[in-house]
Amino acid sequence: MNSGEHPQPVTGGDAVALALEALGVDTVFTIPSAHNLTILRAIDQRGAIRVVGGRHEQGVVHAADAYARVSGRIGVAVVSGGPGTANAMGGLYEAHHASSPVLLITSQVETSHLGRGRGYVHEAEHQAEMLRTASKETVSITSVDEIAATVVRLGRSALTGRPRPVAVEIPLDLQDETVRDLHALDAVAAPAWDIVRKAPDPLSIDRAAAVLATAKAPVIWAGGGVVRSRAGADLQLLAERWDAPVLTSREGRGAIPESDPRSLGGYATLPPMREFLAGCDVMLAVGTRFQMYPTAEWRLELPATMVHLDVDPTMIGLSYPATASVVADAQLGLTALTKALPEVQDTAGRAAHLDAGRRAAAAARDLVALQAGTDHLEISRVIAETRPGAGALVCDATVPAYVWGDRLVPITEIGTSVRSTAAGIGPGMAMAVGAALAADTHSVLLQGDGGFMLGVGELATAVQCRAKVIVCLFDDSGYGMLRTIQSNIGDGSPLHVDLATPDFTTLASSFGAEAHRVGSAAAFDTAFRAALTHDGPTLIHVDMASLAPLRRNLGA
Repeated sequence: MNSGEHPQPVTGGDAVALALEALGVDTVFTIPSAHNLTILRAIDQRGAIRVVGGRHEQGVVHAADAYARVSGRIGVAVVSGGPGTANAMGGLYEAHHASSPVLLITSQVETSHLGRGRGYVHEAEHQAEMLRTASKETVSITSVDEIAATVVRLGRSALTGRPRPVAVEIPLDLQDETVRDLHALDAVAAPAWDIVRKAPDPLSIDRAAAVLATAKAPVIWAGGGVVRSRAGADLQLLAERWDAPVLTSREGRGAIPESDPRSLGGYATLPPMREFLAGCDVMLAVGTRFQMYPTAEWRLELPATMVHLDVDPTMIGLSYPATASVVADAQLGLTALTKALPEVQDTAGRAAHLDAGRRAAAAARDLVALQAGTDHLEISRVIAETRPGAGALVCDATVPAYVWGDRLVPITEIGTSVRSTAAGIGPGMAMAVGAALAADTHSVLLQGDGGFMLGVGELATAVQCRAKVIVCLFDDSGYGMLRTIQSNIGDGSPLHVDLATPDFTTLASSFGAEAHRVGSAAAFDTAFRAALTHDGPTLIHVDMASLAPLRRNLGA
């Protein structure tokens, strides 16, 4: 960008705003502070980016994370240095664990005070080191002329290769200082959101295709990398070409529509699917690191012959050995493999194999239905049949989500399954806000009473920004998961798991949200349908004591 396009002085705050616009950012999540007001004022004055104020820095990053997962673009959080950044670390950890492209912009004390240790307000000399523990890259700005190019580069870095969060800290004085060299704004002269994807090596494609061509009973395992790459259509084309069924990890839900006849869902660890996998001879694993839970703590037996495609070479063969490997973006790698694969000759044999997979998936689904029990099963049916397909299903770490939310409510569009990947409780409320704003339709949150209280303040955020969030709050007056764990160890007595909680419907109403208390599946149906007509957040308080119990471990 040349000097003629900026007749007025450009501050460091302006440089941030210009860089975000160049990256195609349309929404920023923030906690305003005296240490970031210059940046927020510059964003507001330009008017191109919506600013959403949260209630806690951790929630701000969770919202930006979910916004990124649903939109497929970068999520941006602006917080203050020191305590604000320390608060944000929980959200940054989740985004890092989930391989989510989040840009965290924070402050640092004035350069004249940095490193002197005199107790200046929000002083945090080792803030950058802290941020690096949960980021792909962290940069400390030392000159106002670095800001625009650095923010653009970091935003692109978050989206390049394996997506992960990045962070930048900008000293207060540099936010207000005027850019001296207008060539420093060249980085924002043109749109910067197009990312060069990692293409596969042709030789690795040939080797992988040769291995895949030997399959008589193939199966595809699709992980979160397919979703991050928005490679769903490419996955479907390969599945058709290879004539293979598709399993997904929890993070991979939506990589193929679960209504697709080749989709076997995310049932890999259940007995019917284990038996089916035992009969498969070749697996194509795409965009996955084979995490702990989807592999039954890596005890799940997978085909010995495996082709592993991933943009991160360190993930290939890490948990399961790979016969052949392809290092590439999921979209480009799948496209290249599809072109390289020969036509399947034994179509009758493949049809029988796919039919066996469907029967296994149906048996697994029936088992989950038994685990859910009659009332939870009906609640899952209501959600499945009435929620908007383009809206996100957000699963916090809660028993109903584990039992049926991650399995029975179908995901038919890519980027509409959002969950606590690191299995921490509490991010759901903030994530549901980010997801609802990204899709501009109702997101559905499955959350327990314990987790909800960790992020309850973000309900106020949802009210203020009119986020269409339906909070399905399953209340068992404590940490139900821990009750189950404790019942299997020691003397089975509960230890610190019972919680004193508020009247949730009164609490939600006090925030200005719609609220309903239900004690049956029929009442839930009525409340949920009403929530879908409300232009804003609704909380449905589900009294779990009034429902037929979940039987999580039945038949597993």
